[in-house]
Amino acid sequence: MRKLIILKSLVDFVWIVTCIPLIGLLVFFSVFMFVNPESLHLVFDMDKALLMSSKGTVQIFGLLLVALVFIGVYSFYLFRKTLRYFQRVKPFHEKVITNFHTIGYLLSIVGVFGSVLVFVGRLFFKNEFKISLGLSPYILLICLGLFFMVLSEIFKVAKHAKEENELTV
Repeated sequence: MRKLIILKSLVDFVWIVTCIPLIGLLVFFSVFMFVNPESLHLVFDMDKALLMSSKGTVQIFGLLLVALVFIGVYSFYLFRKTLRYFQRVKPFHEKVITNFHTIGYLLSIVGVFGSVLVFVGRLFFKNEFKISLGLSPYILLICLGLFFMVLSEIFKVAKHAKEENELTV
């Protein structure tokens, strides 16, 4: 139980220190990139001439990037909520199973769309066709998402076995 308390404390610390300020910064950046398109140099590494010629495309890429980060923050929020059920000693609650499946689905989406966004961004902004087959954060996100989906199925089977066991007694 002590490990759960440490995990929940660390997750809360990361939530307060990183995620809450990140939400505010993302909202600010989402608006500011339309007011001052030169601010996109902070996110995208490209020529200034290319930025001026295709502001709309770069802004769309910026919005997609912001949306992916929001999805990641929401996944972390769901994980934080799931840990509360574990603290209440309700690991087989229906909401835990649903949260695990949702976290897995969202992390897989972030991994797939993030890798596509990086590929298309390199192709469009740097004019280079580069496929990375090595270890990347996007592949790790896809693996983590699939792990959460499998965890959801395991908890579903365990909940069913627990209910059958309670009916037998």
